[in-house]
Amino acid sequence: MPTFTKCSTTSMVILTTILFMLYNYTREIPRIAPIPPKLWYKTGPKGLSDQSESWLRECLHKNPMHDTQILTDETGDEYVSLHYAHRPDVVYTYLGLQIPILKADFLRYLLLFAEGGVWSDLDVSCEVPIAEYVAREYRHADVGLVVGWEFDVGWGDNFIRQFASWTIMARAGCVHLGVVIDEIVAAVRSKALVWGVGVEGLTIDMVGDIIDLTGPRRLTGGVLRSLEKIRNEAVDIQSISSLMEPVLVEDVLILPGFAFAASSNNYVNGSGVALVTHHYAGSWKNHHGGEM
Repeated sequence: MPTFTKCSTTSMVILTTILFMLYNYTREIPRIAPIPPKLWYKTGPKGLSDQSESWLRECLHKNPMHDTQILTDETGDEYVSLHYAHRPDVVYTYLGLQIPILKADFLRYLLLFAEGGVWSDLDVSCEVPIAEYVAREYRHADVGLVVGWEFDVGWGDNFIRQFASWTIMARAGCVHLGVVIDEIVAAVRSKALVWGVGVEGLTIDMVGDIIDLTGPRRLTGGVLRSLEKIRNEAVDIQSISSLMEPVLVEDVLILPGFAFAASSNNYVNGSGVALVTHHYAGSWKNHHGGEM
């Protein structure tokens, strides 16, 4: 009996020590930050149209637990000034831009990087709850960014693939959006230098293709370059194109074209479920680059 008691005591001490070490070890393991239930919109000077308000209300109805923020030009400026006070280059670039679409593009990346959530353009309607954007098999995976192809299927071979930028889902501090932000700052500064003006002096005729500067191709290129840096190898485009199912590359979940851009892709044998519908209001397509 004494031997048994001694053995039990020793075993208990060892077990307690192991459990204590495991407890403290797991406490030190950094938690994977989830994508928060936030929904971001921005209005122009004219505010919400009746149609945009209808689409917005539909999205809110499908996502009652999401914290919804609708920014204006003024509150957008205030947000960037406050949340990026530690990045004067970002604040200077954002506040200096006088072309509305460039600011709108830039703002979505800044909002998502700062707080995470889902950005949605005002001409987007929600077909399903946001919780369904991430397929069931990936809901416990390390997903930090969710993007969907705008052009992927039915365009032949000679076209440039790009992610849709009207709907983006990300967690705060997403490293890939950080790359996009840095690239936009550098590209805008470069344009200003070429034309010999300050950022505030740039006009829509000086900046070239908006899609490349701040839009979908900037988003796509920045994300892919970020992934290549992390992986130390090129991303095989063939492995993430012509998709019929989502693909996870590191922490970037890439959705098939039908998810965010069903009308922009042509599936001969049918497609999957559309998560959103983009209605192509195109308010930025004028000589001002948006509402003034």
